[in-house]
Amino acid sequence: MPSVPSRLKTTRAGKSLAPVVDIFPQITVGHHDEARIAEEMRLLKTLGFERVYFVLCNPGYPMFANPALSLQPADIPGLDNHSARSVSALGDPNAVYARQCRLHGMEAFAILKPYEGGGGATVPHGAKLPCDMHREPDVGGDRIGFDDLLSRRPDLRVQRKPVEHYDRLMQEPVERITARFCIGPIAGVNDKVSASIEASAPVRVHLFTSEDNGAYHRHEGLFSVHETRSDENVTDANGVPVFPTTAPCRIFTLEGFSFPPAVRYFALVIECETRLHTIPQSMLALHGPSGRLPATLSVHIRNGGNPLQSALSPSERIWGMEKLPSGEDKSAEKAIARLTQWGFEYEWYGAGFWGPGWQSGCVYGLARGVLRHMKGTPCEAYPEVRAYWLDWVDQAIAQGFDGVDLRLQNHSGMVSDYIHYGYNPPIVEAYREKHGVDILRDEADPLKIMAIRGDYFTTFVEQAAAKLRHADRKLQIHLRHCHGQPKASTEFNELGFWAMPKIWLEQWRHLVDLADEITLKDYHFNRYDASRAATIKDYAHRQGKRVWVHCYISQGRELNPAFFESVEQDDKVGGVLLYEVAHTEKVDANFGLIEQHGPVGFHEPNVAALREIMGLCAFTSGSA
Repeated sequence: MPSVPSRLKTTRAGKSLAPVVDIFPQITVGHHDEARIAEEMRLLKTLGFERVYFVLCNPGYPMFANPALSLQPADIPGLDNHSARSVSALGDPNAVYARQCRLHGMEAFAILKPYEGGGGATVPHGAKLPCDMHREPDVGGDRIGFDDLLSRRPDLRVQRKPVEHYDRLMQEPVERITARFCIGPIAGVNDKVSASIEASAPVRVHLFTSEDNGAYHRHEGLFSVHETRSDENVTDANGVPVFPTTAPCRIFTLEGFSFPPAVRYFALVIECETRLHTIPQSMLALHGPSGRLPATLSVHIRNGGNPLQSALSPSERIWGMEKLPSGEDKSAEKAIARLTQWGFEYEWYGAGFWGPGWQSGCVYGLARGVLRHMKGTPCEAYPEVRAYWLDWVDQAIAQGFDGVDLRLQNHSGMVSDYIHYGYNPPIVEAYREKHGVDILRDEADPLKIMAIRGDYFTTFVEQAAAKLRHADRKLQIHLRHCHGQPKASTEFNELGFWAMPKIWLEQWRHLVDLADEITLKDYHFNRYDASRAATIKDYAHRQGKRVWVHCYISQGRELNPAFFESVEQDDKVGGVLLYEVAHTEKVDANFGLIEQHGPVGFHEPNVAALREIMGLCAFTSGSA
């Protein structure tokens, strides 16, 4: 192999710059053979980069949060997914990217996502699939798209705390449905002007049901809907109060029916001239003879991706090729047309992108039961899981990567009530030994559960570090502000955020000691905050270890001089990772540096911004 440089491309202020290539989305949205990968690496080298980070394809190609980002057969008409063709041409995409990167004289760093176990999406119960894959019955249907490990051992996923009398409650009829909506101003959600409209606007409620969460049918039987007003204690999905005191609510009660256990899914469509605000996970409920029943809530309706399959009825079509689910429909008519054909994806993004989980659409799905596992998140407390991860580290070493960066963020742990997860037997036993509490009977501190899980993950990192040192490779690890200052929250950057595995790396100093470099994966949304993760940066800086922060080219639109000027004023930061370097959306000209569709080339507007940031000389797109 050719030697690689030790000095990295820098900004004007001396910050190192390196692009991040997300391999699986790359080979999915455009057909890739080795020649195309060589061209992509040549373009990055032409820009002056001397190190490239690659988010590796996980073993088994698990499904990302987007069902379209999964390994699909190459012979499905109407499906614009090139993953199978690319894998067929490349063999192992990870190895080819590593080889071509080094052949072009650049360092290649592998980003491993241990918690990306797949299972992020469901299909209706018993639905047809495009190929033979493992399916796991769950709330919302059959969960699909697992990695190699969980396809064989789904029991190794993170477990939920058992619900008392769960089996009996699941056999009770649904006799009542309640929906609460807040009246008045909600900070960051609505305003005082809309409060009077919300309090008086007439509301019409439609009820739909389904047995498989595929096809929904309007309930034609007689039932009553009556409204009451009350001051309520409003909480989020984890029972955390949203307001310092009670809040006025409109409460709608549907009754006059008795749905048997076979009817597992319900949809409420709310017609109102204004937007009504609610937190579905805590403010909507199913009730039986014993009271409130275990239920999971959603506003996200599945979304057809393959046009040929979308034209078929739910029972006839092949499922598992959908696009991202979408929520907050504004039109009742459009919502009804969609939900009757597609059903809901439950716990999509957990309670929402951030905050308590406020929603203001017109359609809400209610499913009997709760998730028994954290979708596709493997539990690090099992030796089999850690051994599986270590095998992956061995593969990265064998493929020639110069370093491994361990990333926590993933698409497999989307849950809203995350405080109820982490109840696998080894964790229960460890909690009892450390804190003297049986969390299967008594209340647990969610941070203490996350800390125990983090200690098991730390054990894996220690073993991975030893392997990498022995092979003379580097270890880099993702951390966040929340590891230094944890709190139980679903906000962006916090431990309970939907894309986090819900672990707390309490021993983060020890991890910094083990690592050669550090990645801070906090979101900044174009307003870089140097105080975020300051304790971690200070500790790493004192040890002379480079700290990298993310520039989100697509999600944050942060490829601009103003953002970099803010970063360059932080003397504790040594590098910037250009995340999502490939242009992966045909309709959005703000993504990436490299065009993905058609002939491979530079994306000129973003390259112009990069030139301004780095002070590069002019060059011609596609020239060597």
